[in-house]
Amino acid sequence: MSGIQTAQAAQADWDRALALATGGKVFTTHGCDWAWQPTRSRLVLLFPEAAGAAGIRPGLAEGARLGARRIDAWLNAAAADDELRVAGFRDVAQILWFVGRPSYANLRSRPAEWEGRVRVSADVPEAHGVDARELEVARAWRRPPGHQTGRRHPAAHRRIEHVVARAADGSVSGRGFAQFTADGAVSLHGLAVAGSARRQGVGTQLVAGLLGAMTAPLLPVDDGSDEERPSPPVLAAAAPASAEFLTACGLEHLGRGRRLRLSA
Repeated sequence: MSGIQTAQAAQADWDRALALATGGKVFTTHGCDWAWQPTRSRLVLLFPEAAGAAGIRPGLAEGARLGARRIDAWLNAAAADDELRVAGFRDVAQILWFVGRPSYANLRSRPAEWEGRVRVSADVPEAHGVDARELEVARAWRRPPGHQTGRRHPAAHRRIEHVVARAADGSVSGRGFAQFTADGAVSLHGLAVAGSARRQGVGTQLVAGLLGAMTAPLLPVDDGSDEERPSPPVLAAAAPASAEFLTACGLEHLGRGRRLRLSA
């Protein structure tokens, strides 16, 4: 696969894992792959090469049956969208794909105004509602196959880690997820920094924490060691506003994608 196809596959695997870990499902309709994410009542169409009415219509019908309040479509920048537009989909965001091999030691050693610690944990008492339920995605891969009833996609078993950044007073400054892709790269998802902690180096420490967690799972990410860790490829999808941050983390712009949404 090309670099962009690899990035798209990583995003699709994340959406599938998020769906299955939270009680949803994945299904296919005539060349269209879908992920139903019940925590947000969201149905996602995953990078169709040539979405036709024969695949779109039954997918939307299933979404209506499931009670979807939002239906999105990830799309390659060059993919045809005629039938999606006929169905009522419209562009809502441009997605930038990034890839690189950031240095764990470099990220950990960067000066930061923020004073706190990053820990690997899926237990965040402050999380509530949808955010709390979606933390289940970081626990699901640890369960042996067959732990839950029903058929599960292999992406749900692929390793996922979650890190949380806490300030000196214990308050949450940020959080994020990482998942191993099928070929061993690390894909970053859901990076978020509290408004009061932005531009203080928290985001960089989150990326370092996730890279440390995925490359040295038996060592805590806040062990104080700047020893270099293995550097697998790292993939990330971001809005244009985050391009400067990801570039500063050692990633390079790979290409563009699109996110469409079904208009009400």
